[in-house]
Amino acid sequence: MIKAIIIDDEQGARSVIRNLTEKHAQHIKIVAEADGIETGIEVIKQHEPDIVFLDIQMRTGTGFDLLEKIDPINFEVIFITAYNEYALQAFQFSAFGYLLKPVKTNDFSQIVNKLETHLLSLKETVNQRFRILIENYGNEGEIQKLVIANMKGFQIIKIEDINWIQGDGNYTHFFTNKKKIIAAKNIGEYEKLLSEYGFFRIHQSTIVNLRNVEEYHKSGELVIMNNGEQLKVSRDKKKAFLSKFL
Repeated sequence: MIKAIIIDDEQGARSVIRNLTEKHAQHIKIVAEADGIETGIEVIKQHEPDIVFLDIQMRTGTGFDLLEKIDPINFEVIFITAYNEYALQAFQFSAFGYLLKPVKTNDFSQIVNKLETHLLSLKETVNQRFRILIENYGNEGEIQKLVIANMKGFQIIKIEDINWIQGDGNYTHFFTNKKKIIAAKNIGEYEKLLSEYGFFRIHQSTIVNLRNVEEYHKSGELVIMNNGEQLKVSRDKKKAFLSKFL
C-alpha cells in the first residue's frame, strides 16, 4: 500500500483529492491531511508518506517553503496549482507531476498510474529534482536545466548543452558534444517543451538547437552543427527552418 498525505489550505480541494483517490487509486491510502506549512511538516514527520499532494499557494506560505524545511525529502511530490505558465514549465522541465485546479479525474488517474510504476526511482531523485525545480522556477521565462527520465532514473542537462535530439519510437536520444542521453519519452513531448527555447524540428525524427547550427547546405539540404554533425532537413520543414535565419 502506498501512503499519501494531502496538504492544501482549502478543505474542498482536499476532499476532491481524497475522493478521487478512494475511487480511482485504491492502491494509495490517504493517511493524513494538513492545511498549512507547519501542520504539513508535522504530519510528514509523523507518517513518513510515499507521496505528498501539495498545494503551491497557501495562506501560511508556499509548497516550496514547506519542502525547503525538509531535508532530505524522501517522498514524491505531486503539486496542486491554479494555472501559472512559469510554474507549469518549471514542473515539466524538472520532471515533477502536477494537477491543475479544479482537478479532473482523467488527469488524476494518469498521474497516479505513472507514479505507481516509477515511484522508487522518483523518490531516489526527488531532492536533486527539487533543487532544479527551484532554480528553474526562479528564472521566470528562462528555463536553464532539463531533467531527463530514463530507464535507470534521471539525468540533468543544461538546455544550452543540447546540440540535437533524435526520436526513436517511444525513446529520445539527446546529443551534446560530450555524451548521449537516452530518454524514456517520445520526441514529440520534448518538441513541446523546447520549441520556445531555440529548438526546431527539422525532420520527423530530428530536433536541433538553433544556437549550435554552423552551416546549411542547400544542395544536400543538410544542417552542419558546431561539432561537425550533419543532419538532414526534410522538404516540408525547409522553409520554416530557413525563416529562423533570414
